[in-house]
Amino acid sequence: MRLTDEITNALMIFSHKFYQLLLIAGDDSHKKSLLLKQIAESGNYAYVNLNLAMSERLMMIPSHERSLFVNQCIDEIINDISAETVIFDHIEILFEKPLNIDPMALLKNISRHRKLISAWPGIIKDDILIYAKPGHPEYVKYPVEVDYTIIDIDQNYKASF
Repeated sequence: MRLTDEITNALMIFSHKFYQLLLIAGDDSHKKSLLLKQIAESGNYAYVNLNLAMSERLMMIPSHERSLFVNQCIDEIINDISAETVIFDHIEILFEKPLNIDPMALLKNISRHRKLISAWPGIIKDDILIYAKPGHPEYVKYPVEVDYTIIDIDQNYKASF
């Protein structure tokens, strides 16, 4: 099955889920971006380069205060979008330690109110979502949960419960 078909199928079951979240994982960020842009163009989906959108909003705020404004910035980004489904690409900014964000909690929270497809800038290994390498300051790992759907473009991995 083609990735776009898998994504379409995953979106169809969103109405039965508490979190309407689909993560697209894989090492090849260029391949993920192309896929996400293709999906955005094929439907009524809003594509957001989250690094760019957040950076534009946070750059006017002193660095020591930015963590206080992250949720406000995310709300502004989401509220500016009229599409029912939002696609986040390039979400690496969420992992920056000075911003003091739990990226997974943030994505899940957004997906309670809006259908969200998001790139996952890392890999899946042994049913664990991983960002960065152990020892790296931004290293995080999350066990795959039943609350959301994941498609790994590198391994033809799909987890949906």
